[in-house]
Amino acid sequence: MNDNTTREWRTASAWVAVFLVAGLLAGGTIFTMTRVGLFGPRPPLSVFHTAIRILIAVIALALLSVFQDHLERIALLMAAAAASSTALYGLGMRSAGLSAFRLLSHLAAYTLIMFVAGRKVAITFHQPRSARATPSYPRD
Repeated sequence: MNDNTTREWRTASAWVAVFLVAGLLAGGTIFTMTRVGLFGPRPPLSVFHTAIRILIAVIALALLSVFQDHLERIALLMAAAAASSTALYGLGMRSAGLSAFRLLSHLAAYTLIMFVAGRKVAITFHQPRSARATPSYPRD
């Protein structure tokens, strides 16, 4: 395998890992929704976890300038909204509406991330060989 093929496999493997992690997180959100419902009580967040959510929201918003595809940008906006809603919860803002939005926005973000990751893997393997990368050997 040449360097380009190895890079393709590593890229595809990373996107498959993103897909699987997002799927597991979506499953956890669905489990929480079935266990406590949309409005059920949730344990409070620590200051550290609240800070992590704020950082995730800021990073997601910063990545909007990097990703240009509409679906990718929507996924980033939804991830920022989900992280922000959890940060608000961690800062002490608790309401039934916020609780429902938290769960539903997380589920939507994970689902969108799964779509983006699946599409990235498909694009990696379905583009023509000539468009993937230049060969590592000289042509005659």
